[in-house]
Amino acid sequence: MKLFISYARVDKPYCVQIVNTLEVHETWYDQRLHAGQHWWKEILRRLEWCEGFIYLLSPESVESEYCKKEFELAQKLGRYIFPVLIHPNTIIPEALRELQYVDFSTGLTASAVASLFNSIYLAEQEKNPPSPIVSPTLSSETVKPPSVNPVSAISAATAAMEKGQFDHAVFLLKRAQATGHSSRFINIDAVLAEAEAGLQRQTYLREASREYDQIVHLVKFERTHKLGCEAFDAFKKHYTDYDPENLVSLCSKEPVIVVAPTAAPVIAAPPKLPDFKLPLLEWCDIPEGTLEIDLPSQNGGEGKKKVDVPAFKISRYPITNEQYKIFLDDEMGYANKKWWQFSPEGEEWRTKNPEPQPPTFRGEERPRERVNWFDAMAFCQWLSMKLGMNITLPTDVQWIRAAQGDDKRAFPWGNTFDKQKCNTRESEIKMTTLVMRYPSGASPFGVYDMAGNVWEWCQDLHVEAGSNGDTAAATKRLVHGGSFISPCQRAEIGFRYYLDPHSFHSTIGFRVIATNNPA
Repeated sequence: MKLFISYARVDKPYCVQIVNTLEVHETWYDQRLHAGQHWWKEILRRLEWCEGFIYLLSPESVESEYCKKEFELAQKLGRYIFPVLIHPNTIIPEALRELQYVDFSTGLTASAVASLFNSIYLAEQEKNPPSPIVSPTLSSETVKPPSVNPVSAISAATAAMEKGQFDHAVFLLKRAQATGHSSRFINIDAVLAEAEAGLQRQTYLREASREYDQIVHLVKFERTHKLGCEAFDAFKKHYTDYDPENLVSLCSKEPVIVVAPTAAPVIAAPPKLPDFKLPLLEWCDIPEGTLEIDLPSQNGGEGKKKVDVPAFKISRYPITNEQYKIFLDDEMGYANKKWWQFSPEGEEWRTKNPEPQPPTFRGEERPRERVNWFDAMAFCQWLSMKLGMNITLPTDVQWIRAAQGDDKRAFPWGNTFDKQKCNTRESEIKMTTLVMRYPSGASPFGVYDMAGNVWEWCQDLHVEAGSNGDTAAATKRLVHGGSFISPCQRAEIGFRYYLDPHSFHSTIGFRVIATNNPA
């Protein structure tokens, strides 16, 4: 049977696997490039050519304007419809609820593949195929692709990216580009590159999850433990940073060693309590060293001071949406007021704000923002309990040490600003990016995102004098690093900024440090 396969771009790797499984049939799928009119003509030609229409159902594909349009046309042409569920969290569209779908959401199992082949075979044997309700010849002059208003496409794409819907954002931006639309103030190429990067990461994580979930059951079942660990060893060669169930500890009694992606020292994760793992929490070892820092002098100039900084560990990435959500969802997390008892101001804030502030930008691996200083400290208190370690915010000198290493550089990667290595105003993205987005911008110790993306809360206190010179008017806390709307000068390592600790904005997040002291 000639088969047309409709899918969302984020599901392309799984689509290719399914196509390979169906090699006894003639199959066609497009590359989801969202190009111009010639591409749409090919879609229409292939819908006319096919006898069966396979709809790969995932949260993205059921929302995709192109997938929905392809499905609608396949129905009207009288093609056999084969719904295939490939993601368990998919809400089946009403138009498909009366059709029996094949479940591939747990992988290409023998029973699922057999079910699909059997459905195709029965369709081939059917003597009365569905009757078309439109002409079997589709014209690109009369059948138009989903329309996109190029003027509103940019704002719609930005809104989609804020929600983590990178597939839809790419579609909108490419369609806007195809019309020749441009903007005086928005770099569409830069926004599209960010949407593509987010889509690429989502695709990677979805495929990793699909393969990983099958291995987990093997590892945790005693009789297949060895086979599961062998499979996990092979899995790690392709998906080096994906291990939400901590299979590496189940498959080895040796200490867990993580090698930084840049030329950084070997990093060992600190001890943690059983059965708790915070996704994407990796530690970078910062060795002891001497730091020369610039400090304001009494005459208004700057003085220099040498400070000895003991060794510590710092999180490779800023705290992410997913990590903070675990804190929010834990019964002993945000709901437990004791984590704010480190100061009267913290307790007062928590009492007046029983509900957490939502993030501006969605996506598990984006930095968590709209967290004030008290909330960041409470997260540290909770994580200290979970890991059995002393977790807190970095001090000024710890943050600078982790960012610049043993030389007094201006940026984590060197002395020359490079917008390809961080997310500041110059990148023109105008929103947060994934925390692992800029490996080339990592510090000498392998710490990511220390320039741009979001400001990061630090421990240090700054008391501003009142009008009479001796009465405190305001107590502020230090932030470092700049944000996605900051000019590059504010992303320099030595730049200090002080904010009201009650502040929460879409430009402020945090990362944590760990010391060798017990919690």
